[in-house]
Amino acid sequence: MTEANTPAERERPPALAPADEAMLALTQTLREISDTALYDVAFGDDDPGSLLRRALSLQDLAAQLVDRAAVAERERGASWTDIGDAAGSSRQAAHERWTTTVGAWVLMERRRTGIGRGPADPATHARYLDEWYEDRVGERRAVSALLPSLDDEAARAEGDARRAEARQLHDRAEELRREIDVAYTAAFDATGTPAAEEKREVWAAKHLARADVYERLAVVEEPVAPEHRRRAATQRSIAQDIAGGRAPEGLPADDGTRQQVRAAYLALTDTERRGSKPAVAALLAERLDGVDAASVRKHLDAVIAAERMSYVLDIAACSDPDTAQATATSLLQDYAPNTDFWQSMSHRILSRYLLAAALDGADAATLRTWLAHPDDRRPVELLRAGPVPQWADECEEILSSNRRTRDNVLHTLQSVLQTHAPQTKRSSR
Repeated sequence: MTEANTPAERERPPALAPADEAMLALTQTLREISDTALYDVAFGDDDPGSLLRRALSLQDLAAQLVDRAAVAERERGASWTDIGDAAGSSRQAAHERWTTTVGAWVLMERRRTGIGRGPADPATHARYLDEWYEDRVGERRAVSALLPSLDDEAARAEGDARRAEARQLHDRAEELRREIDVAYTAAFDATGTPAAEEKREVWAAKHLARADVYERLAVVEEPVAPEHRRRAATQRSIAQDIAGGRAPEGLPADDGTRQQVRAAYLALTDTERRGSKPAVAALLAERLDGVDAASVRKHLDAVIAAERMSYVLDIAACSDPDTAQATATSLLQDYAPNTDFWQSMSHRILSRYLLAAALDGADAATLRTWLAHPDDRRPVELLRAGPVPQWADECEEILSSNRRTRDNVLHTLQSVLQTHAPQTKRSSR
């Protein structure tokens, strides 16, 4: 392969369709494994450790083969459930294992690099592998037969068009991120003025435009479509919070009812408190004049969580996403900013970080460290592999937002933890 990877080849000749590019890369790795294994049969070096080094080299190639197979499966339409079934694991485990590999492939525009792993020109590469396979097995053009777009100019053109569109969409997403920062500043500066509502509408519209970009990316970059759709959903949710003033689920507005519920709850005996939650809510409704059962149930979780938090912050319990949200609600009931958007952002970050801390077996000190260092990727990585992967996208979106917004929220949350969580039950995970 003396003519492979010359400067002329590195000018990136027209690629095959993405699925064929993935199959060509997979076949190249199979060839390397075959050649390495055959060479090892007659390997006669007496140097201590040489046999193990050769075996480990073959093992590395096998690991690369598995990664390339996962990419090829995604390119030909296999779902993460299909891949998990093939690997004898769950969909979530398969996604956690190979999502970075698939993402890196997409980042390379779903084509081989042509650097160090065969000729960049797909026709040359296919011919090279055809000759190798014919020499070994006797069958002609076996590899080329696996690559439909090799002889289909329209299919190759479609693949290149999608790559070009994806580049444009990623550029637009980054452009919108900058526009969102500008719109945020304008909305913040207009607070309390007649222009405030208009500025917030512009700000929300920028997030919706970014959601549209991610929805289109889900179409043109199919292997990472779930990730793009989660990002789109996050953008739409943020836009709704900005434009509609919707507080997050589990964080109800308080008109004074919560304090009445809390007072009545504290007056219950230990036996009464140990009843089921519906039974406790019904009992409180009986004892509170002018407060119906629906209102009691609306605030009871926060009241119970607040009472528990006055003694200990149980991070381990936050491995359940619902508990993480309820715990964040309780911690923020006195400290959340006075607007729905800031309240929503604070609640999202804190509940997500509580879940990450529980998954990591961390304590409140670690939680405060994460909040003080927003560039620390550990919480996002934990959330990505956790029970609600989309929470990782939400955290990334908030942490990459306007720096003033982010720092104000994180500073508030550090104060909340310092004041309300001096005692912490560490996760045993």
